[in-house]
Amino acid sequence: MIDNKVSLWKSRVMSAGDLHPLSVLIDEILRTRGRLVTATPALGAEEGLTGSQSLVLAAVIRAVQPPTVPQIGRSLGHTRQAVQRTADALAQRGLIEFVDNPDHKRARRLVPTERGRAVDEDVQDRSRVWADRVTEGMDPGDLVAATETLRTLRTRLEAEGAGRTPDRGAGPEPR
Repeated sequence: MIDNKVSLWKSRVMSAGDLHPLSVLIDEILRTRGRLVTATPALGAEEGLTGSQSLVLAAVIRAVQPPTVPQIGRSLGHTRQAVQRTADALAQRGLIEFVDNPDHKRARRLVPTERGRAVDEDVQDRSRVWADRVTEGMDPGDLVAATETLRTLRTRLEAEGAGRTPDRGAGPEPR
């Protein structure tokens, strides 16, 4: 099956200018991101959430450990200041709380409130319906493979940005 995909890629892309597959992937990611930015904010609109508020709330809820604002900013590729403004708005609405961080005096950790979890669950319910509609007829295995590929690429880019070589022998990095 992979050979068929490579052949398809060669017939479509190689004839279009000998582009590297990563260049084509980046182009597609950026185009898809643009569509997602316009399509997903409506998912939190019933709760009065902006797209960035939904994103930060989800980052807080899905974190393995309570994150800090700078950690969320790095994870999402947003500035610390933008995430701070969003986190402050979420805290004002009672959806998250700032708690002390034993590892750092100034960078407090963010934790969801019960109300924040309930709001996120409502958003996720709508998100599942939307995702089912958008992915109808697609092979779920292809989505899993795409996710794994993007995660591997992201972790390698993060490692390169940090000036280190990624450990290619290790499995996928935790989210």
